[in-house]
Amino acid sequence: MQYQLSHHATGITLNCQAVLFDLDGTLVQSTSLISDILRAWAIEQQLDPIQVIDYSHGKRTQDIVVHFIEDECHSIHYEALTQKFLEAAHQTQAIKGAIAFIQLLNAQNIPWAIVSSSENALIHSRMSAAGFPKPQSVVSAEMIQQGKPHPEGYLLAAEMLQVSIQHCLIFEDSSAGILAAEAAGGQLIVVGHSQKNYICIQDFKEFN
Repeated sequence: MQYQLSHHATGITLNCQAVLFDLDGTLVQSTSLISDILRAWAIEQQLDPIQVIDYSHGKRTQDIVVHFIEDECHSIHYEALTQKFLEAAHQTQAIKGAIAFIQLLNAQNIPWAIVSSSENALIHSRMSAAGFPKPQSVVSAEMIQQGKPHPEGYLLAAEMLQVSIQHCLIFEDSSAGILAAEAAGGQLIVVGHSQKNYICIQDFKEFN
């Protein structure tokens, strides 16, 4: 079924059959929390915090660890970071207008899913802390073989919703996520900053 969503700032009406969302930096304000934890970890491991944080945007924790840690203790670092993220999840807040936009999708019975580089428990913890309703479908870090910028997560979400990816509206904020959405072939909307050739929004109040 085809649905229509109006972007008030441009007057553009977007047609879609489902909506796919990144989570961190797109629906919730968690980027600074993540950066603080990664900065402390980088310093502890004698890594350059700026390089670690720059690389991390949109990436799975396991991919960050493998990229920067050369020894075989990947699982120890991964588990420690994941625990830190879970402990900080209660501080998560929603991007402006995001909860109302999700409520609009639910009211119109528009299928939607979360496609995140975070783990399933972390996704639900952050969404609950920010006041979101339970997501209809979730693609988490554990469910895919290749994280963003690979399109696997978005393609899997479309398959789960039984919708062609070309008919999915995708909201993303990070460079890795934008590349994943482009490679998947969905209709991309960039959140939080400008991106040439795409509709860009500062927050979801532009849709409500």
